[in-house]
Amino acid sequence: MSAPVGHAERIKRRALELGFDAAGVADVGPLEAVERFEAWLDAGRHGTMDYLAGTRNRGRRADLARILPGVRAVVCVALCHEPGREADRDRRLGRIARYAAGQDYHRVMHDLLGALADEIEALLPSARALWYADTGAILERGWAERAGLGWIGKHSGLLSPRLGSWLLLGEVLLDRPLDPDPPLPHGHCGTCVRCLDACPTRAIVAPYQVDARLCISYLTIELRGPIPRELRPLVGDWVFGCDVCQEVCPWNRFAPPAREARLHARALDGWTLERFLGLDEAGFAELFAGSPIRRAGRAGFLRNVCVALGNRREAAAVPALARVLAGDPGALVRGHAAWALGEIAAAIGAEGAGCAVGDIAAALARAARDDADPGVREEARLAHARARA
Repeated sequence: MSAPVGHAERIKRRALELGFDAAGVADVGPLEAVERFEAWLDAGRHGTMDYLAGTRNRGRRADLARILPGVRAVVCVALCHEPGREADRDRRLGRIARYAAGQDYHRVMHDLLGALADEIEALLPSARALWYADTGAILERGWAERAGLGWIGKHSGLLSPRLGSWLLLGEVLLDRPLDPDPPLPHGHCGTCVRCLDACPTRAIVAPYQVDARLCISYLTIELRGPIPRELRPLVGDWVFGCDVCQEVCPWNRFAPPAREARLHARALDGWTLERFLGLDEAGFAELFAGSPIRRAGRAGFLRNVCVALGNRREAAAVPALARVLAGDPGALVRGHAAWALGEIAAAIGAEGAGCAVGDIAAALARAARDDADPGVREEARLAHARARA
């Protein structure tokens, strides 16, 4: 079956009218990105994200027909999220990756992709369309690259010469042929290595190769256990995700503001890092309802908050951290609170916020002796030694 004349252009035009910032069509021949992704998995660089390496998902990535039988085309779309940051907000809340600062992008993309799929099925009444946005076993960046939306940068993200990289990607799989768009003839990173040089943890181990086990986004979102101690000082005050490699990319000077209001950052007025530490499970769920931050879970997010406060090394955070160490129900949170207290004690070396280093050391000593969790006891022991150093 040949491609219906003009249908691809009509679909792309309608995607832009719905609010997407870019749209393109890819054919469904073998995708070069599959081989690269398989090598990444085989090297173990996916860390604890075992779901990526499952046999079923690997098969579906390699053959889209396992997702949609008879698939003939992939309509790829991009939506810009907000590129700006507010220094005052970052100071209060710690740094949150830009894509996660507003409402859950999955919901935003699902609304728009669902509307686009409806439009496609109205245009092609007998067609089947399935849409995805960061939810299926689909190599989104690889398909977007093939559809001409951009090229893969050295930080492994998609870069658009017109939009930069502050992008959310989505796809509509279609069992009808469409005229494909040509990929860009080549990438445009040239000799630039700013993203490699800027990465705090050196997670970009070579151009186009990211080791998730070192990446701050993985450490603060996907990792369910303790952040490795040697990496904690490098996390800085990122509490959910990281944008450093994109912040230094020269192509992002072209990035436009987000047109979709739901992707603008929530103010979270009245909230601070210290206040976050008082959230229980219900409070966390309520505060971050409809936010990507829920993915980290309460324990993971408060773990990140403790690390951020430890890296800021401000005595004013001691009372909140001491309360967490003494009584938080999560061992993961208590252990990272102990680490943060040790960092602060080592930095202030004297009294601060009404709490002397000796009081910090006493709290850590109690936790090292009495906490029910052996991991917390070990964290407290090491932090106590640091406080006393």
